[in-house]
Amino acid sequence: MGIKEAWHNMEKDKKTGIIVVLSVLILILIIVAVYFSYFNYKICADYGCFKDAMSNCKKMNFINEGSEATWGYTILGQSNGECIVRVKLLQAKKGTLDIEQLRGYSMDCAYSLGISKYPESDLGRCHGRLKEELQGIVIDKLYVYIVDNLGQIGDNLRSAV
Repeated sequence: MGIKEAWHNMEKDKKTGIIVVLSVLILILIIVAVYFSYFNYKICADYGCFKDAMSNCKKMNFINEGSEATWGYTILGQSNGECIVRVKLLQAKKGTLDIEQLRGYSMDCAYSLGISKYPESDLGRCHGRLKEELQGIVIDKLYVYIVDNLGQIGDNLRSAV
């Protein structure tokens, strides 16, 4: 192989190297853009910030320290003209809800754009394991209430007729 051929091969390898480096850089830029577009959620420090974010369906995280539970909210974005909010029970505090065993469960709630409220306040707009378990607790409590007050309920029904 002559000097001319060696020089030509070196130039060819240099071009290939530049193409590979540029391809890797473009791939890295695409990955960074996708991350910041789809997976980067800002954090709200108060309910006012969350309310604004939910009303406009901006991707956001918020932790609500309620008296009986700590809820985590993640606004996932829009789907079919509705704002999707993931609700997760982060911690059950001592109280009357009996939801300690639901810690870590989540549900997705769908609200019309422009609506902003605590998503777990309307379980009819939600679906997921947390919703199912919360409904089970409500049904169990209702059953206990009815059984405990069956006599009084019967008396009230008889007096109404």
